Amino acid sequence: MKADEQTEGSDEQADALVDIDDDYGPPFEGRSFGGEFVWADAPGFTAKILRVRPGEIVIVSTRGRTDMVAMLTGGRAALEIRDGDNIDRVELMPTGPVKIEPGPDYRLIALTDVELMTIYSQSR
Repeated sequence: MKADEQTEGSDEQADALVDIDDDYGPPFEGRSFGGEFVWADAPGFTAKILRVRPGEIVIVSTRGRTDMVAMLTGGRAALEIRDGDNIDRVELMPTGPVKIEPGPDYRLIALTDVELMTIYSQSR
């Protein structure tokens, strides 16, 4: 077959290959910032993997959550912590878990493509 000829099934096959290679596709559910995959959900806790596109900002919610920990597993990101008028911004280190305390507001800022794991307990 010549390069400019296509069969009817080739578009579907190409789409399937794109989905397999898409860092934000299944099993990730699309989000405005990239994608999210719940890899463990049991009574009392939830664990997620987030993939975030470069330049995106993700608000890290602590509402209804306790004992929350986030860990960067790939890429570069900063965590911004706002408590009243004070704002601290720290670059996250790969495989360095960070405890997310209730109270302050948190934002993740993706400096590159980012993969981040989170785990938290549900408030009672």
